[in-house]
Parts: sequence; C-alpha cells; structure tokens
Amino acid sequence: RGNVMNYAALANELLGVRANLLQVPASQQLSQMMKGEMFVLNYLLTHEAIIHPKELSEKMAVTTARIASLLNHMEEKQLICRYPDPDDSRQIVVVLTQEGKEAIQQIRARVISCVSDMLEELGPEDAEAYIRIQKKIWNHYQKSHSKS
Repeated sequence: RGNVMNYAALANELLGVRANLLQVPASQQLSQMMKGEMFVLNYLLTHEAIIHPKELSEKMAVTTARIASLLNHMEEKQLICRYPDPDDSRQIVVVLTQEGKEAIQQIRARVISCVSDMLEELGPEDAEAYIRIQKKIWNHYQKSHSKS
C-alpha cells in the first residue's frame, strides 16, 4: 500500500515539540501576546474599528464575565477607557488610553525583535515556510468554521 501517513503519531510528536517550545523565549513571548491584557491591548492597537467587549470575548474565546473583569482591571491601571457606543447607547466601546498605547507598543517592539531573531535563525526558506504553514492552519480553520 505504500507509505501511509500516521497522523496520530505525528500529533503525538507535535505535542512533545510544542511542550519543548515553551522554553524558547520567542515562543513564550508570542504565547503571552495571545493572553489577557496583552491580547486586549494588541487587539485594540491593531484594529481601527469600534471594539465592544463581546468582540474581545469572542476573539479570546473567554466568557464575557472574564472580559468584564479583565477590562475593570485594565481600566484601574489606566490602560483602557470604556464609553457608551455613540451609535447604540446600550453598548460599551473599549478604547486604548495613551498609556495603554505606549505600553503595548513597547511590548510589541520587544516581541517583534525576539521573534525576528528566531526567524533569522531558521533562515529565509524555513522562516517563510513556518509562516506559510501557520497561515494555512488558520485559513483551514476559518473555512471550516464559516460553514457552520
């Protein structure tokens, strides 16, 4: 029958690799950017549209209660402000403060520097392949979930 790909064995190997990658500084920093305050700050910085807490909840795959708690904490630290939506007063809009903007820009600069060093270590072909494969995974996910 020729070579049959054992995807379960590859998945097992990937679990081990991903666990090991937790020790790599660039992976640690990328992981941190996808959680909590850093995710919210980065999302607000990189999206021009009006952002509501519900959107943050969906993008982070956490409850609206968790987002409310996170936003309360971030507002206390003066990283964000919340205002009534001018188009719908029942909705709240989340906005970066100047302090929040400066904080995430500094963090992004450090992460980008660290990750670019990691990609440089891979070399141009492997770095581009790594990004291409990550995008392919995302595109597959988007296609399979847009049907539902």
